[in-house]
Amino acid sequence: MSETVNVGYSGSDSSAEAVAWAATEAEVRGATLRIVTCVEMPVVSGEAALGWNSGAAYEAIREASLSTSEGMAATVRAEHPQLTVIAEVIPGPAASALLTDTAPTDLIVVGASSHEGAAAFWLGTTPRQLVHNSPCPVAVIRGAATRGAPDRIVVGIDGSATSDAAVLWAADEADRHKVSLHLVHGWSYAYAPVDASATQARDLTEVDADCTLNRSIEFARERCGATVTGQLVETSAVTALLEEVRDGDLLVLGSHGHGGLRSRLLGSTVNSVLDESAVPVVVVRPAPTA
Repeated sequence: MSETVNVGYSGSDSSAEAVAWAATEAEVRGATLRIVTCVEMPVVSGEAALGWNSGAAYEAIREASLSTSEGMAATVRAEHPQLTVIAEVIPGPAASALLTDTAPTDLIVVGASSHEGAAAFWLGTTPRQLVHNSPCPVAVIRGAATRGAPDRIVVGIDGSATSDAAVLWAADEADRHKVSLHLVHGWSYAYAPVDASATQARDLTEVDADCTLNRSIEFARERCGATVTGQLVETSAVTALLEEVRDGDLLVLGSHGHGGLRSRLLGSTVNSVLDESAVPVVVVRPAPTA
């Protein structure tokens, strides 16, 4: 099955950056680049609806969107002449359009919301919908500095099956780009040490976290030929990851870890990192169970 990198393009600056990143990624993978533009009908009511020809209006919008998408495809072909580029216009919301005909072996790429914090949670709906519903990894791109190959792949780990899936994806990505792989494990002890037994419990928690990190490092080394390093940080997973990444990195996360239902529904690490990261973030879903 041929691999496809699917990228959303709306004509905005953030979506153009996503296309630039996706083109480089598709080229290094030897994959097809599929540029997807969605078309949604405007809602018209009251006097403005009089004489409204919805069929003609939709066709006009579709033609304009196709022209925009084909224009970007032509730009990409000029910059990457060996790359196979397809431009498509699909009706419906952006997330639904990008999920159309997408396989588990593919990659979806989308520009990040321009909003931050609470505003990003409510308004950055497309990346979140994709992360929760995509059958394949999703890359969320932020900033013009994301063009070109990454300097380093950084992956957050916690010892879960989903974390292992993220490590495997990140290891392959490090080999593709011939860069190093850096694993980060944020850990914390939930209780203040009030006596010797509590201090011992904290020490055991740290030992367990260190074992988790070392297991993931060995797991990554078995997968790839890249240089693999690790960092154990006594803080929350979000803080550890955001403090460890630097300009030029690609950050990789599992879609959820040990947080259970609450983590999957309310966000936790993935949602916070998507809101605050200044570098591209790839969210990897766990492999389907038999």
